[in-house]
Amino acid sequence: MAKMKKRRISWQASESSQVIGYKLYWAESGELNYDSKHVRVGNVTEIILPDDVKSFTPGNGPMEFGITSIDELENESDMVTLQAPYQFNIPAAPGDPHMETLEQFHTTQIPPDESDSQKPIELIKSDTSQKRMKTVSHTKTADDLALAMDAANFITNS
Repeated sequence: MAKMKKRRISWQASESSQVIGYKLYWAESGELNYDSKHVRVGNVTEIILPDDVKSFTPGNGPMEFGITSIDELENESDMVTLQAPYQFNIPAAPGDPHMETLEQFHTTQIPPDESDSQKPIELIKSDTSQKRMKTVSHTKTADDLALAMDAANFITNS
């Protein structure tokens, strides 16, 4: 089931005391009349399309809506109309999805960035008992990362 953007349609309540509810009509391309598709929406002054009107079917172009008041004998008022400035059509779904098989799967190695391989790592340990500073400098590369870790362990254990 496709997902359609929700739209709120609202109107002012009728001032007539015998009104018991409203009907919502809809049609495409300005052909709206009392024979158009419709639904009784109850005694409310707003609805959310398409959620509140399960029978609402979107068209392929601009829509026109009409609202009438109804009384207890099903008499209807004049229709007030609204031209929808948007379309309710749903785009076509994409086609032919597929996934490569494990045999087709491959990885791509990205060469290291030249600027990354030249950044020095400086490890410093302060030995306050002997008032001296030990410093180890090393260049960071993917292959030399283990050496930098060994140097850090050496300084820590010294």
